Amino acid sequence: MSMLKICGQELELDLFDADTMEIYEKSLNKVVERSKESAKHTELSNAEGIRETCGIMKDFFDEVFGDGTAEKLFKGKNNLAICMDAFGIVSSEAGKMKGQVNAITNKYNLNRAQRRQEGKKNKHGKNGAVVTPTGNASGRDNS
Repeated sequence: MSMLKICGQELELDLFDADTMEIYEKSLNKVVERSKESAKHTELSNAEGIRETCGIMKDFFDEVFGDGTAEKLFKGKNNLAICMDAFGIVSSEAGKMKGQVNAITNKYNLNRAQRRQEGKKNKHGKNGAVVTPTGNASGRDNS
């Protein structure tokens, strides 16, 4: 879990939680789709394009962090630089957290060859010698 400081506000982002990750991914996909659609509107003035882009960002923040978050952060303004910087902070943190998730899963998931090798080591002892219940590898009892 991370605490993000955006526009003077602290926001909690926990992408280790499956429900939060699901909301984040769906919202991110909406941003991508809406941005593609917005790019097709070449008839918009620069000001209208900025408003539309800021609207996309505001909807993202409300979806991921809860209704009213965009108003707290942006206070009704449509400043492209501020909206994009805020989105960049979340995206950057999400990238770090996904890297941490991968590191955790890789740490605890052995690949098939490693599991097979571990099984062989455990079956035959550390050096590959067969350990018998009585005696040593040659089968002789040393008592």
